[in-house]
Amino acid sequence: MPAFTLAEVLITLGIIGIVAAMTIPTLIANYQKRIVETRLVRFYSTMNQALKMSVAENGQLYFNQIYEGDSAYLTEWYRNYVIKYIKTIKEEGPEVNNTYYKAIFIDGSGFSSYYSGQTADGSPGLGNINIFYCLDVNKCSNYFFPDGKNSFFFVLNTKNANISTWSDKTNCTSSYALGCTGWIKENNWKIPDDYPIKF
Repeated sequence: MPAFTLAEVLITLGIIGIVAAMTIPTLIANYQKRIVETRLVRFYSTMNQALKMSVAENGQLYFNQIYEGDSAYLTEWYRNYVIKYIKTIKEEGPEVNNTYYKAIFIDGSGFSSYYSGQTADGSPGLGNINIFYCLDVNKCSNYFFPDGKNSFFFVLNTKNANISTWSDKTNCTSSYALGCTGWIKENNWKIPDDYPIKF
């Protein structure tokens, strides 16, 4: 039985290295996409379920914030109507920031939120709250502004007691990623092939 020469072994290892260099980045990107898809749909479902439970217990979710920078009212509202129906490991309200309310989940994801007064298409809606959901809070800035890769944008409508996504998917770029969540949601919570943010 003939033995492999050193040159043949080195050539084989070189080929394996080239194949690995070509395939591993794709495998990593696909893995990251699956994490995004799984966590987005879980957050969407968890929040909407919490809001439904809150309505069942409290009736219509009373919301009367008129000043965008009042995180004290927003924190009180979240604690009364949302957070007691989901599990968090940390919260931050007016004692940390005068504008944002923040909650962190046990899986390391979380969201920051502020009163916006806009609907999901950008038109006026006085009962609406912006939510910036972050897959890993250690990789997000303090207020989790959406980048379409690790942080994503939702709108919470207090009157209808649900969260939705920004309806204009053209607003999905690395610098203005408000529409990325809606794009993924429209594709059955799968990142489409023509998604502009690269992983």
